[in-house]
Amino acid sequence: MGEEASCNAVSAMEAATNAKPAAKENGCAAAVAQEEAAPVAAADPRLQGISDAIRVVPHFPKQGIMFNDITTLLLRPGVFKDAVDLFVERYRGMRIDAVAGIEARGFIFGPAIALAIGAKFIPLRKPRKLPGEVISEKYVLEYGTDCLEMHVGAIERPGERVLIIDDLVATGGTLCAAIRLLERAEADVVECACLIGLPKFKDFYKLNGKPVYVLVESRESDK
Repeated sequence: MGEEASCNAVSAMEAATNAKPAAKENGCAAAVAQEEAAPVAAADPRLQGISDAIRVVPHFPKQGIMFNDITTLLLRPGVFKDAVDLFVERYRGMRIDAVAGIEARGFIFGPAIALAIGAKFIPLRKPRKLPGEVISEKYVLEYGTDCLEMHVGAIERPGERVLIIDDLVATGGTLCAAIRLLERAEADVVECACLIGLPKFKDFYKLNGKPVYVLVESRESDK
């Protein structure tokens, strides 16, 4: 599951109703100031359906965490399709060469998006999950460290345009590591996209200089 987002994230639901001009600095290294976005006339009705389909599980996996569970969305094929379609509509025509999905929930959305836009799919996995030669990127968690790995050769030529996909952006650590990993392979990371983002990331932020796009805000309770 993704656990990132301490820099430039924009909620599609928020952007569809308000375009906000100001940005705040934040603590993520290499964060860039907010960019103005063109206002959107009206909210896409699919966004509310996506938000409503996500279950909130209190105090999971530990006390104080309000876990936004996407498995309930996956049980509703029409809503699942709406989520994939919204990403596809955004990235079709952006000349994306590869979609990189972060283990594990990035594997749910990433391949479907990649197929629809005619891109290859690159799995970014936890240590010792990929056979063969890999490159690794460590990142810091609240308690300890973790690591993402990618196959050597997954980026086949310098400058390949890559979209990073995960389910949730919360602190920024995993997405930052994914960006660094891909850039070490000489990829051009175009954007990071997540299904869910924390409500405090309503404005436009950047993560290591790369935009983060989210469809809906996370919730603290079921409706």
